[in-house]
Amino acid sequence: MRYDEAANFLLDLRRFSPRAGTEGIADLLSTLDDPHRGPTYVQVAGSNGKGSTARMAETALRETDLDVGLYTSPHFDDLRERIRVNGRKIPESAVADYTAAIESYVIEHAAIGDSPTFFEAVTGMALWHFGRMDVDVAVLEVGIGGRYDATSVVDPSAACVTSISLEHTDILGDTVAEIAREKAAVAPDDAPLVTATTGEARETVREVAGDIVTVGESADDDVYVSYGGPISTGEASVTITDDEETLDARIPLFGSHQATNAGIAATLVRQLVDIDDATLARGLRKAHWPGRFEMIGDDPLVVLDSAHNPGACAAVADTLTDFDYDDLHLVIGAMNDKDHTGMADALPTADRVWACRPDTGRAEDEAALASAFRDAGAGEVTTRRAVESALDRALDAADADDCVLVAGSLYTVAEARRRWTRVSVPKRADNLEASRAHLERAHVTPAGAWRMRAKGVHRVVRAHVQKRQAQYLKEELLSLGGECAVSGLNEQARGTVDVVMMGTLAQLKRLCGKLDGQPYGLSVYADELRETLDIETDDDAPDYPWTGDGTAVMGILNVTPDSFHDGGEYEAVEDAVARAEQMVADGADIVDVGGESTRPGADPVPIEEEVERIVPVIERITDLDCLISVDTMKAEVGRAALEAGADILNDVTGLEDPEMRFVAAEYDAPLIVMHSLNAPVEPGEEPEYDDVVEDVIDELRERVLLAEKAGLPREKLVVDPGLGFAKTAGEEFEILKRTDEFHALGCPVLIGHSHKSMFGAVDRWPDHGGYATVAGTAIAAERGADIVRVHDVPENVAAVRTVEATRRGAETDVEADDE
Repeated sequence: MRYDEAANFLLDLRRFSPRAGTEGIADLLSTLDDPHRGPTYVQVAGSNGKGSTARMAETALRETDLDVGLYTSPHFDDLRERIRVNGRKIPESAVADYTAAIESYVIEHAAIGDSPTFFEAVTGMALWHFGRMDVDVAVLEVGIGGRYDATSVVDPSAACVTSISLEHTDILGDTVAEIAREKAAVAPDDAPLVTATTGEARETVREVAGDIVTVGESADDDVYVSYGGPISTGEASVTITDDEETLDARIPLFGSHQATNAGIAATLVRQLVDIDDATLARGLRKAHWPGRFEMIGDDPLVVLDSAHNPGACAAVADTLTDFDYDDLHLVIGAMNDKDHTGMADALPTADRVWACRPDTGRAEDEAALASAFRDAGAGEVTTRRAVESALDRALDAADADDCVLVAGSLYTVAEARRRWTRVSVPKRADNLEASRAHLERAHVTPAGAWRMRAKGVHRVVRAHVQKRQAQYLKEELLSLGGECAVSGLNEQARGTVDVVMMGTLAQLKRLCGKLDGQPYGLSVYADELRETLDIETDDDAPDYPWTGDGTAVMGILNVTPDSFHDGGEYEAVEDAVARAEQMVADGADIVDVGGESTRPGADPVPIEEEVERIVPVIERITDLDCLISVDTMKAEVGRAALEAGADILNDVTGLEDPEMRFVAAEYDAPLIVMHSLNAPVEPGEEPEYDDVVEDVIDELRERVLLAEKAGLPREKLVVDPGLGFAKTAGEEFEILKRTDEFHALGCPVLIGHSHKSMFGAVDRWPDHGGYATVAGTAIAAERGADIVRVHDVPENVAAVRTVEATRRGAETDVEADDE
């Protein structure tokens, strides 16, 4: 079964109404040999705050070196977002395997009117995946209620009820007490139920659960939380106090309600594991949760929040009071079954409102939504059909000291967020086989891929767009003589699909011109497509060695006793300085100084020792004609290096240290973000990839956005796909072959392949003489690498210059004749 068939099969189950009880999912799981019997479970129930609380509990548990699963809903773009293990989405292949395993069961039960619902089937997939991955702990966000929710098929070891409000009254009851009774049923047998409910709801929860731990902003609560407010564009401070200790922490979520959620998460984690304050604080600090008062920028202040009811809108209004801004520009899109008047009254009165309609059949008409906000006293109110168009107008209208708020629905926020996360990936298609592979990877049906493969042997661009955008792109590109294939994955809940656009550069350039001024956000996408194709764009990039058409060479300087290739050779300061001088003389543009090995089995190096290794060397080589980079996993080491004169931070963990991005922003230093799931990595820890290049791009794009939200512009960011880190040799050669696709992230690309064990696949490891490395450099440079990171500088400089001369072609002959 293909992934598109599997996802469509599951999403089609949405036609069945929700049903109460766990008997159905228990029966489904029994056909799979009860895969949910292994892990320890945490259940997170409540009316609001479930997702944020679940996320914070998950990131804190992962800091204790446990393997942790996370199940949440709904999703932004991709069904797989709901199910994660150690932060990674369930692979497409696993979705296909699971769906194939339950297909006959679902069909048989549908025939007798007893089909599993969509939520039951996806919950079953989460539990099945957690079982097959042998996770230690799984955190489950409850769907509706608690007692009869599908997640209650498990027996939790810890559980909470975040809050109670009137919701789903047709299923849960008409009063707060009735709803609280249903949700409190998640209480574990052997631990107190954690709750931040108040008043009548709390008393009902206590009555049902018996033993409870209360969390709140009152000194009478068992766990007292205090919200300290924003401390940067990306974080807020919180204090969590119980009978034994006080924890000061930072969280990447804003609002006093999120401080309460952090207190709940911390209490749940402490019930399960013995965790020290530093580890718990570090875990909470990593709990990034898209679309929940997510600050994208501060010039102007841009906030995305999926608030979709009056209570959530009031929380947004309250959180906004912590920020200074002049005018408020509101982009609002909501579903047709929501309380629009209540939302308009709860949100702060906007100076300008752009009412829009997200691309879903449930969306409210933009004119009706505009009327509600006019009645609430908003200033100028206008309408736009598409979210992207409304956001574009709002950003154009906003001054640097204003605020742009996007709210009203997760659908609205998802479409707006693509402005910063969408990638259009350029593809190489030199033959029919390569073209067909690109089409099939975008879930174009086999028949369609076969029929259109010949059209893709020119320029190929894959993008993720709205369904209505996809139809327009297809019609326009066909009219220009090109081709556009649309994914067969047609049931995704957020209304987006993959498209593969194929044509000559001239055809795609004309397409961009036709998109200008078009509705549904197409004019915005035209500019993105121009950047992808590198046409009609202004080159305002700062002057770094990797800007321009060539490939910069970064020389590796390991001042360590145990690095895998040259450990101990340059441990002495004098030897290290001499080595740096020689690399620069040989043509290195950057010298990358590292004081801690990332080879398998390497011992961690304390911060003080790492600083002592690198700072004296950096101070001695600052006058060399090159930039100096520091290769480190620790923000404080990076800070010391920058103070000593380094220019660049090279983070091999991909921002695992939450402070790293803020240090780079503070010093306005370029930051290299590497894809690394676990550094140092041990052999045999390679995860499952569906397509290693596209999976790495997908995971890096959120890392890049994190750095941007800390204040680093994208031109200061470099991405490294992480050869040698959690990939097989075959996957590493695939990355090398497709280096150019990483430019979809809008950042320069670094390839670090020097003397890696991947060359064992061609019988060249250890790579004595560096011959395989030089060959890899030539491939990377030819495929568009902006930087190559190598040990042997002169040989690799020669490879890079040869590639550049090949590109110049006849120009080289003219220069040679002149000499």
